[in-house]
Amino acid sequence: MKLAIVAGEASGDLHAAEVVRHLKRLDPHLETFGIGGDLLAGEGMRVLHHAREMGIVGLFNVLRHLPTFRRIFKELVETIRRERPDAVMLVDYPDFNLRLARRCKALGIRVIYYISPQLWAWRRGRVKQVARYVDQMLVIFPFEEDFYRQHNVPVTYVGHPLIDELSAAQAGLPAPHGAPLRIALMPGSRRHEVNALLPPMLEAVAILRRDREVDAFVIQAPTIAAAELLAIMQKEHEYVRIVPHDRGEALRQSDVALSSSGTATLESAIVGTPVVVMYRLSAATHWMARRLVRLPNFSLVNIVAGKPVVPELLQHDVNGARIASEVKALLEPGRYQRMREELDAVRAKLGGSGASRRAAEAIMRAIQA
Repeated sequence: MKLAIVAGEASGDLHAAEVVRHLKRLDPHLETFGIGGDLLAGEGMRVLHHAREMGIVGLFNVLRHLPTFRRIFKELVETIRRERPDAVMLVDYPDFNLRLARRCKALGIRVIYYISPQLWAWRRGRVKQVARYVDQMLVIFPFEEDFYRQHNVPVTYVGHPLIDELSAAQAGLPAPHGAPLRIALMPGSRRHEVNALLPPMLEAVAILRRDREVDAFVIQAPTIAAAELLAIMQKEHEYVRIVPHDRGEALRQSDVALSSSGTATLESAIVGTPVVVMYRLSAATHWMARRLVRLPNFSLVNIVAGKPVVPELLQHDVNGARIASEVKALLEPGRYQRMREELDAVRAKLGGSGASRRAAEAIMRAIQA
């Protein structure tokens, strides 16, 4: 079997690599090629373009890099046309992948979409594109299954892959420590995110260090070089350790996390570490998002919970003083314990183990149908 894969972000690379690992057990002769990162390459995928080339967010940032995206898109379509894979597996990354789904459908290539774009939050009109061009949607949240069934999209709920990916870090959750205060910084997997969020995170660390001993560290995304993180620290005159992404162990051992909005927030919920979630967009992108997004919360933890569980900071609220204040409030023992209990409830909503295996089995069924 030959499979084309497009995972344009670090989280997509992680989840897709786990699916490929299970697919190879079902078909030892599996061939894969496409867009991904180091983890997919480690599973034997022929990487045509690395995910770090794709890590750009914000409408106007994307527009500035449009020629690069067009070139990559054209090269990928030509490779798919030439190699005729049995299917293409698209992983989130909707602006690129929905266009690719249309081209693949025109080529007669079966389209499988793993990890749904958040159409239930904004741009719901795109579900018509999904219904037209996607042969099978594999979703990771239970409410997504109902959403797609209502729009006549073939859908299978497989559960959230992070449950398995972080399984080793879920046992023996630590209680908060008095000193030093251990803080995990997760500024994101895209350069734009890191440049926007790491400086105020470091500022918050500096403020907290005035009152107590703090052991802070950055959990390095695979798409971000250590030199980039060090350059920001040098500019901010505040230094913390850099640790590689280790499937949740460093996060589990932290008292609190500071995280960009995205998959990392769910990692905090799964390992039980209270978290402050934050995001910054350009003024123009934020203006547009306010008019398009339909949900009262933007962090996945609060969306899954259906209520505010973790604090969310957006735009101008993302500053060192405000972040430090939220951390101090979180460390109040009663609130800390309540959040831990709420995070445990969120984890329970993400389903049981075996999501990647179920996704691989669903892909095999779709290809053999």
